[in-house]
Amino acid sequence: MIRFLLLIIAIAVCLGIAPFFIDQKGYVLIAFNKTTIEGTIWGVAALIVLGCGIAYLGYKLVRYLWSLYSHTRHRFFARSEERKQAAIEQGVWSLINNDYAELELALDNNSVAEPWTDIRYALLAKAALANNNSEKAISYLDKINQANQLKVANLWLASGECSTIFAELKTLAERKKATNLELKMYAQVLVQEQKWSALDDFMPRLLRKKVLTEKEWQQVFDRYFAAQADTSLTERFEQLTKNLKPMAEVSYLKAMARAGKLNKIELSLIKMIKKPLQHKDLARILRTSAAGDALKLQASLQDVLKKDTENTDLLLALACLANAHGEYDLAARVFDKALNATNRDDYLQQAVLSYSKSGQPDKALVLYQ
Repeated sequence: MIRFLLLIIAIAVCLGIAPFFIDQKGYVLIAFNKTTIEGTIWGVAALIVLGCGIAYLGYKLVRYLWSLYSHTRHRFFARSEERKQAAIEQGVWSLINNDYAELELALDNNSVAEPWTDIRYALLAKAALANNNSEKAISYLDKINQANQLKVANLWLASGECSTIFAELKTLAERKKATNLELKMYAQVLVQEQKWSALDDFMPRLLRKKVLTEKEWQQVFDRYFAAQADTSLTERFEQLTKNLKPMAEVSYLKAMARAGKLNKIELSLIKMIKKPLQHKDLARILRTSAAGDALKLQASLQDVLKKDTENTDLLLALACLANAHGEYDLAARVFDKALNATNRDDYLQQAVLSYSKSGQPDKALVLYQ
């Protein structure tokens, strides 16, 4: 723009000094339709220079106003982006500190940058689940882009609604090169949806690929047997492959004890007494037991405890078994010895049962304090 104006001024100056070289006054006539403009070359040159000056000042004014607008607009959007960034950062810090109320406060009424939108919905869904509001969590999860749905599969599982990701997970898990994470997530969805027949077919692959840890296998089988009818527990266990039975045994025995079928698993439980590494599992199995009959098991426990009087796991197993037999005085005496701060929460209900039934309600009340 400036160069163009300088060029015009240079032409005007040339026109202005030209008459001096030709010894003429110089005259300009401009006619357009019925309009005529006439004057000296000096006058026209002066008008051209004046017009260029005005045009230059107008150009500078427009540039100044535009830069003023641009800076104002930039500052406005910069502050907006800063607020969005601050919101997502506060949400993440709140998640790290397990402060879900603060997380929801930071993100619920604040927008975030476009790349963080799905993460915002995921964090809000997690906060809703922490507050036991599954319906609200699902509403947030539904807003996440389909491409990112598998990234929040655990949140869908926790919400109790897996239909959104089931089909896609199934397709991924059925591939030959499925990752361990995809296989694990699909197994969890099958458990959540209680698709036990599909899980039966899928478990050998999980075992072969070593996808689940021992603890995760126990969690799967706990849900698996808890969902079966009492009359079909043994049938379900026997249908498992030879390699899967060791993984499922404790969960199966717990389900049988819970069904009050101690007499049918008594021999298996007696064998566990002879294996010190299984004493803790034995106590856990009997902790869930309903009323039942396993007198040989009780006698075996008492015989071993005569020699190993400080075996806490076997003491707890004996106390729970005594409750199942209705021998609440014996159970209460054993709990007096075996119950401690480490196992108190796990065996609270059994201990309270023994104390309340043996005429010691004060001890039962103490446990709840």
